[in-house]
Amino acid sequence: MSNYEEQNIIRILQELKNIEEKEKIEIRKKIYYIYRRMGEIYSYKEEFSLAPQRTYDEHINKINIAREGVTEDGKALCIDMNKAVVKALRMIGVNANIVYVNDRNPLSHADGCFETEGEYYFFNLTSDIMRIQTGMQVKNFAIPQEMIKEKLEKLYSKNGIVYLYRMIEQNDGKKFSEIPKQQIEKWDDEFGFSYKGIYTDEILEMIKKECADEKLMQEFFETDKQDEIVQKKFDFFMEYVGIIKANHSKSMGNDEALNYYVKLGKSVFTKDEIMNYIEIYSGFSENQGKRTHQSIILIKKENEDIYYIYNQELQKYIQIAEEELLKKPIFNYNNINEIETFSLFIEKNKKRLNEKINNKEETFKDERE
Repeated sequence: MSNYEEQNIIRILQELKNIEEKEKIEIRKKIYYIYRRMGEIYSYKEEFSLAPQRTYDEHINKINIAREGVTEDGKALCIDMNKAVVKALRMIGVNANIVYVNDRNPLSHADGCFETEGEYYFFNLTSDIMRIQTGMQVKNFAIPQEMIKEKLEKLYSKNGIVYLYRMIEQNDGKKFSEIPKQQIEKWDDEFGFSYKGIYTDEILEMIKKECADEKLMQEFFETDKQDEIVQKKFDFFMEYVGIIKANHSKSMGNDEALNYYVKLGKSVFTKDEIMNYIEIYSGFSENQGKRTHQSIILIKKENEDIYYIYNQELQKYIQIAEEELLKKPIFNYNNINEIETFSLFIEKNKKRLNEKINNKEETFKDERE
């Protein structure tokens, strides 16, 4: 374990001691405090997710990246994050363990479990990092077994069920217990873990309802053209929302920031708008062997294409001209054997856009006749 992690674990446990000088804290509440605070110090290591493994040497390189552990600025993998929580829990006398999806594969995902007062609980800090750092309530701590099953089935199909029952077997055959959402909300309030305005799930639901109101959007953006509304929605949220962190002492990782924008986008844009007016290009750029994420969003308009590129320094999307984009060496893994250049992406989307426009024109012509 790195010095970075050791120091943060010691600091967090000392915080708990200071709180307990004023009031006694039940064990599950202590565990939650550790989990929630640990979520503020990490971000996902993008070099791992971008490392290719099409050949044996590339696969070994990816294993080596995983074995390097946590960097001094907190970039880590699922195993690092969840293992750190496990270590902190053991230091306060809680039985906790790491479980791999595939214990024969050193690159497989790892979750965590803990036991207290005869009950077993599941957690996955990796999936909660973005939520913690943008002020949303956690969704992967002590969740009910049916929810665990649903998540694992979605991610790993039938193998997810095997993984779940392997965890249960490790837990002396007991099913996982749940800590209710209301209890976690109460602990958040007592510890002062605030939900920051725009980032609460309730506010995102409100945004979703308002953005789906066609009349309201036409009045707000002063146009009845759907492609114009889509672009204006995007510009509005990039200008006025951005990413305001609940934890201001550490910059969010790019994986977490991009995941946040995906969640925001699902609230801001309707399914129809996403299907007909938005294309997303997720790729990477490479400089001296180091890869970094490159995310581009295309807003398809009737007379032009509008491009936005994710700016890692600002952690938001900024508009960029097509000719400037074409100068950038940006690539995308379309599948395990093919790398698709960004210029090919533009070419394909121009063709798709023209087909959509032509189809609209034919429909209009038929209706007129």
